[in-house]
Amino acid sequence: ASAAAVRALVDRWAAHYGVDARLARALAWMESGFQPNIVSPVGAWGVMQVTPATWDFVTTVLIGFPVPRTTDGNVRVGIAYLRHLLREFNGNERLALAAYFQGPAAVRARGLLDESRAFVADVLALKSRM
Repeated sequence: ASAAAVRALVDRWAAHYGVDARLARALAWMESGFQPNIVSPVGAWGVMQVTPATWDFVTTVLIGFPVPRTTDGNVRVGIAYLRHLLREFNGNERLALAAYFQGPAAVRARGLLDESRAFVADVLALKSRM
């Protein structure tokens, strides 16, 4: 999928889930550079770099049905999870992005780790240019 096609998917699912498209685009760009086929050392994959455990949580609990493991499915699952985190952290983008990066339990228990602070700052800086 081209960067333009990925951006269109991000915009579509952001609209569907009521997430700011600029925030969703910035997160997708930060996670993968809109590349659908990359896999991280911890097994996160795709545009939104979704881990297998997050995929299972989102499809089982948030969406409630299986989602195909495609680029479209990856973007859908990532943005559904972002919406969940935004709701969990009362719309606070900094905390939601940190939770996307380091996990919501870790954000609640320890606050933002240094790596998370840098990640959040980068995503929010990108958001203004998306």
